[in-house]
Amino acid sequence: RVGLSWQEVAMPAMEIDLSFSSLPRYALFSVSRAFIAIFLSLIFSIIYGTWAASSIKAEKWLIPVLDILQSIPVLGFLPGLAIAMIALFPNSRFGLEIVSIVMIFTSQVWNMTFSIYYSIKQAPPMLKEVTQVCRLGKLRTFLLGELPFGMIPLVWNTMMSMAGGWFFLMICESFVLKGKDFRLPGIGSYMSVAISQGNIPAIVGGTLIMLVIILLLEVFVWRPLLSWASRFKWEEFTGKTMPEVFVSPKMEAANLL
Repeated sequence: RVGLSWQEVAMPAMEIDLSFSSLPRYALFSVSRAFIAIFLSLIFSIIYGTWAASSIKAEKWLIPVLDILQSIPVLGFLPGLAIAMIALFPNSRFGLEIVSIVMIFTSQVWNMTFSIYYSIKQAPPMLKEVTQVCRLGKLRTFLLGELPFGMIPLVWNTMMSMAGGWFFLMICESFVLKGKDFRLPGIGSYMSVAISQGNIPAIVGGTLIMLVIILLLEVFVWRPLLSWASRFKWEEFTGKTMPEVFVSPKMEAANLL
């Protein structure tokens, strides 16, 4: 359903339905954009952060470039990027969808990349010695040693980055420039139209669906991920149990095992 919506013809003025029945569909569109952006951010962070931490020569210019990129205002290049993507994809919403995902990506990827970089740089010497004694290659050293060591900060930074990405997602979905409509169907455009029309029931409905999305992500995504990542703590086992997860007893027992 999401993929088909990207192929729809771009309308001069996007019509936003303020009925409550349209909220689940708009929520699906917004959440899909957020997850595509966070998935791309994870891939970029792992590749870029590992490269910067593993190569002294590359580190000298990769980290300054990262500092420069994160200092650029995200909204500064939104109009130019939107116009360019519309020119490339004039007959569909594909270009605007790319703009939305790129904006979310650039708002959260730098924090995650630095997390990977510093985790690998601060890995204990004992961990590196173990990988050398076991004669692990670079890939297995990363997968079995460096990545697990940095898993907890990566999960926390991913969660915080996605929280910040919601702000830019809302802006991208409701973007209008000099009378030109660049809006996308989603919670952001829904709330923008509801506020401009003073539709109180629609504003309350949009707020409630956002709260539901946040709670569902907390219960079914972030808490299980944090529980899973806690097994990678670099310390002696103290007998403490993992954080509680709101899942079935069978799944909880599997996590503890």
